[in-house]
Amino acid sequence: MQRTYKILSLLLDYPDQEIYESLPLIDEMATEDAFLNEDELNDLHLFITACSKLSLEEWQMYYVNIFDMSKKINLYIFDHIYGDSRERGQAMVDLKEMYESRGYELTSNELPDYIPVFLEYLSFLKDEEKTIHLLNEIKAIIEKLHKLTNEEDVFYKYLFNILLALVNKEVPVNIN
Repeated sequence: MQRTYKILSLLLDYPDQEIYESLPLIDEMATEDAFLNEDELNDLHLFITACSKLSLEEWQMYYVNIFDMSKKINLYIFDHIYGDSRERGQAMVDLKEMYESRGYELTSNELPDYIPVFLEYLSFLKDEEKTIHLLNEIKAIIEKLHKLTNEEDVFYKYLFNILLALVNKEVPVNIN
């Protein structure tokens, strides 16, 4: 489970040389994690295949055109919830405090509501029930991004197919 969230975090982040060179290993790592079902693994494979057909520079330009140049499709949770309202700042503080209260420190210069950062935080958690609960907190945003990436027919739709499937997973029942 943790490895899968880390993989999704890395793939949704701005592509760099390290992740580009790691693409051939990612399918194998996700399969070993045994958290994704066959359809989800197929979506991951389709994403990796699409990325592999591009040079790193082409993939980076593709990413920028989708996520940085678009007002509709962006990867900031609170932008979808609060827009430019003042409440966004307090929500960022609260989210950062939640991360820190569980021992997770931001390692990048990104804002705490950046979806790859949020997914990296989920990869840090060891409690599947808590992880799915937190992912469900942003279900409406995942559904929106799933819809938009499918409408735009960008290959990032495959990652949002996976995230939507994870959001819709049943929370495991702990019988103790």
